[in-house]
Amino acid sequence: MLSEYGRSGVTKVAHPFATFLVRLGVTANGITLTGLLLTCAAAVWFFGTGQLLVGAIVIGLCTLLDLVDGAVARASDGGSPYGALVDAVSDRVADGVILGALVWWVVETEPDNRFVLVMLLACMVLSQVVSYSKARADAGGLETPGGLMERADRLVLILVGAGLEGLGVPWALEAAVTVVAVGSLVTVVQRVWGGRADYFSRVAQENTATVGDR
Repeated sequence: MLSEYGRSGVTKVAHPFATFLVRLGVTANGITLTGLLLTCAAAVWFFGTGQLLVGAIVIGLCTLLDLVDGAVARASDGGSPYGALVDAVSDRVADGVILGALVWWVVETEPDNRFVLVMLLACMVLSQVVSYSKARADAGGLETPGGLMERADRLVLILVGAGLEGLGVPWALEAAVTVVAVGSLVTVVQRVWGGRADYFSRVAQENTATVGDR
């Protein structure tokens, strides 16, 4: 939802800065890979060592590069399929490392907290399926809705939950990852159902056109 409603505003703000970076010779792929490395390093170092509040802040700042790379791509060559591939793969890796670092921290500090471990693992699986469902539908020419919880929504909730957990707020991380897991499952269902509706709508239109031609 955040991606759907916030994209236009972010584009307007980031465009002048992106144009400046293009003039300096900075590429969108370079920004994407830099953001990936910084995000992964911050997740492993801060989340893995239990510095949840600092980790949430640093990772949040690192992910801002994910907003800049798209603006740079549009300001330079308008974006390319290869750039989209690099961005998509980088996002999936970053998501996995962030959630994996939290799993590592929970295993080290609260190994008996099976609930949060199960929810974190559910988030890891479902976040990948959410992204794959959209990519596979697009490859098949099917239109699907963005859904309840896209990447930006998941990331914000997880970082807020981790940050509050670092401040000592009880059950903050558990609540955040539960919402993300349930929301991701709903989003998968929305996308699969939306793809199904689009497919059968097209089949019906083709059948109607065929009957009309007769």
